[in-house]
Amino acid sequence: MVDRKSNGDNTTLESDSCKSVDKCPQIRAIKEDLLVSPWFNYMEMEKNEIVKRARDSVRMFKQKDIEISESMLLQYPNSPTAIKFWRAMSNFTLASQILGDYTKDKVESMEDCETLSPAFQSIVHGYINENSIFDSFRRPENTSLLIDQYLRLRPKDICAEYAKIIIYLRAPLNPEKRENNLLSDFECAKLRIKTSEMFALKLRRNLGTNQFKRNVLADIYYLLGAIYVSTDQYERARNIYEKCYDLDNTHFSALYGIAYTYLNSNQEKAKGLFQKYLTMAPKCDKQYPNAYYMIASVYQTQNNFEEAFRYCSMAEDAEKLRLPFLPPVSIPMKSIMLNFKRMFEQTKLLENKTSV
Repeated sequence: MVDRKSNGDNTTLESDSCKSVDKCPQIRAIKEDLLVSPWFNYMEMEKNEIVKRARDSVRMFKQKDIEISESMLLQYPNSPTAIKFWRAMSNFTLASQILGDYTKDKVESMEDCETLSPAFQSIVHGYINENSIFDSFRRPENTSLLIDQYLRLRPKDICAEYAKIIIYLRAPLNPEKRENNLLSDFECAKLRIKTSEMFALKLRRNLGTNQFKRNVLADIYYLLGAIYVSTDQYERARNIYEKCYDLDNTHFSALYGIAYTYLNSNQEKAKGLFQKYLTMAPKCDKQYPNAYYMIASVYQTQNNFEEAFRYCSMAEDAEKLRLPFLPPVSIPMKSIMLNFKRMFEQTKLLENKTSV
């Protein structure tokens, strides 16, 4: 999954969050104080940098390098997140072994297809379980070529076709390959959207009751939602996330995505959906602290600072329980909320000094 792994960062809401600070007369007065104005200038520069990073259309698909081992994952046998990571790792490892053992440079017969089919199935199963570790999956450079030749013999193989799309979609994220890419991030996103939409349409036409096809379609819908968000197409993102959730109403990540798309247009709706996500998702889910920060930001824009700071504290508590193989929470909303919290505390401190 793109990293399912994806959380989307709402730059417009970030700006609104910062603007709401100026609505508070006490804070506005302090901002004009020559002693503390440099601090506010720093805050403004940091906010602009956060917004700049958030607008990078590739950013939401990136994962920091994390050393993950099977022994580490097995330490958390009751964690749904750890189990998904373990399944993904096992599938990617199997796919790597099968492709590595395939010594031919072509796919010429049904026997060759039988040999390679488990590899493509493993790629898809691994990706659906946890796409954030896909980039660590080692595969021969000619894998895409082998899939093309395979599909000439088995044109209706969903796993092979989706494996090809996954490899294609992840290719722009490889720094080495991006250096030779003449297309902009936005143009790459458009190509990814077109490829994904065509595959989704093909699946939908022949969906039936096949559960595996439904799982693949839900996954491609979720992926599309993330790409739509990264290109500021929030209504399309909401529509596709809802389709994903309709296919699988246990897909709490899709629910998170729906909530995210409402942040600008209907904050109460967004808040309610984020709260519903928190009741559905396991506390070990990688987006769990994010939802608290999102709710905190809604309260902050409504000038309900008490609730904003309460949810901010819950987010910090959730981060303390974060599994060690997950990257630190780095969404812009976290920085915005924590900086605002520190600023508010500084304001109170200055008020107390003034009153004395």
